[in-house]
Amino acid sequence: MGAALRRIRDELGDTYVLGAVRVVLGVLLFAQALRALQDLETGYFGDFFHWPMVPEAWVPSRAVYTVLVTAQVALAVLVVAGYRARAALAGSALLSLYVAACDRVQFHNNRIALAYFALLLSLSPCDRSFFIGPEAATRVGPLWAARLAQAQLSIIYLASGGSKLLDADWRSGRVLFERFVLYGDQAIGSGVPAPIVHWFTQPDVGGLLAKLAIATELLLPFALWLPSSRVIALWWGVWFHLTIEMTSRVEGFTWLTLAVYALFVTPDVRARTFYHDPTSARGRALARAVKLLDWLARFDVRPWAPDPVRRGHAVVVVGRDGRTATGLSALVMVARCVPLLFPLWVPLWVIAGAARARALPPDA
Repeated sequence: MGAALRRIRDELGDTYVLGAVRVVLGVLLFAQALRALQDLETGYFGDFFHWPMVPEAWVPSRAVYTVLVTAQVALAVLVVAGYRARAALAGSALLSLYVAACDRVQFHNNRIALAYFALLLSLSPCDRSFFIGPEAATRVGPLWAARLAQAQLSIIYLASGGSKLLDADWRSGRVLFERFVLYGDQAIGSGVPAPIVHWFTQPDVGGLLAKLAIATELLLPFALWLPSSRVIALWWGVWFHLTIEMTSRVEGFTWLTLAVYALFVTPDVRARTFYHDPTSARGRALARAVKLLDWLARFDVRPWAPDPVRRGHAVVVVGRDGRTATGLSALVMVARCVPLLFPLWVPLWVIAGAARARALPPDA
């Protein structure tokens, strides 16, 4: 155990992804602070019933609270811009925790989780990428704080899954059934087909989905840490949280979790190569699309002159292991690494596998 902890403490890697995660957290912090500022227009919580966890004397006046929320907005802007980002993250987190301690009525798990992750990320060198100013001398830095954030996500999953497992209403599916009934119209309004929403509102379906949700939350904390199961766990987790986002009100927790998922990717930058034919309009368009969507910098996008191997292909993708792919297989490799396409990775992988099987001769 001691050796493992020392490895985590001494681990170094490219911090590019940390900067991307910082930007997402900054946007979420900004949205949260802006919402609090807008809520002030209808009244200050301290003037009504509130339930502080700190002495009443520590609860700020309306004027002081307005200053604090305004400061949170400004700090979030600094986080996104990358200027004094680590101090701004820590300040935002501490102010959020203080405000939460002033009123239990406003306590939300997702808001506390955002504060915790912001505080943990402030301990990492997340200010070496995605910032305004001269390029950093090096992006390589310690990753132990990112590992703490990963551990925090695992704890959240275990706590959530464990509490649901011990709750008879959750195990039976009653809670999910009521949620689908209450928020079904919201899901339809968000674009979910009505027949799917109605299918979810069946009691038997609710019971099955409840057990699946509990199993997911209890298994993900372990599967995310194992290299052999990590990518499929990330894919399953993405769909798990997108489904929750479409059927429930969880504020920004979905996007917070998906941002933290990025910390589980291998900290290498442009370890894969996306070759495209510069004489082909399709090749140029696909190269631009990859550059635009490759937020985690997984690909080195380069033009190439067609040779006997590549002739006839608009793009050729070379994986981290040197494996070459074209056509649908190349799309599968891109989808596995590009966040916006990642939810489609498994369906595309299945389709590509079926296409390869059909292409094999009968006696192969």
